[in-house]
Amino acid sequence: MLNDAKVRAAKPRPKSYKLTDTNRLFLLVTPSGGKLWRWNYSYDGKQKTMAFGAWPQVGLADARAKRDEASGHLMEGDDPTILRKLKVVAKLEAGRQTFERVARAWHENAKAQWAIVHAADIIRSLERDVFPAIGDMPIAQLTPPLVLSVLREIEARGAIETAKRVRQRISAVFIYGIAEGIATSDPAEKLGAVLKPLRKGR
Repeated sequence: MLNDAKVRAAKPRPKSYKLTDTNRLFLLVTPSGGKLWRWNYSYDGKQKTMAFGAWPQVGLADARAKRDEASGHLMEGDDPTILRKLKVVAKLEAGRQTFERVARAWHENAKAQWAIVHAADIIRSLERDVFPAIGDMPIAQLTPPLVLSVLREIEARGAIETAKRVRQRISAVFIYGIAEGIATSDPAEKLGAVLKPLRKGR
């Protein structure tokens, strides 16, 4: 069983060698001095090895925690290596689902219900006031304060009514995103209550 002192004291040799810990976790020490955490496991009758990173970025306690998590997945019948790959793919895809990408898909889906001039006005307002600020951000990571900052910029130039319309359009994009399984909530939904009121009369 390993401890921090043993891991720290491990020296490189002409050939790679292993220092074993519990439950098939081991430290692979390379000739160049690298110390790499690895875990052997069996899945569907096949022997596999999973990488947990390099020491000292990943310490002994962290490596054991990663092993225990992966072992838990294995006990549930899942291949932890496949699960990790799927998680990476999901994160990459989530990162690609930017607000601008989803907003343009929403606009394309909805524009048949609008007059041509109105549809052009909607996308133009997003291109002018929204995309430069949050267009390249993953839609699932947007928060009410981030959306509010966009609307405050519009208010700051005195375009109070435009800010309210843009909030509605941003909210519609999020509702579309929720329906498509891309977003989980609408951070613009309740922001109308904190926007500046329109002045009535003259």
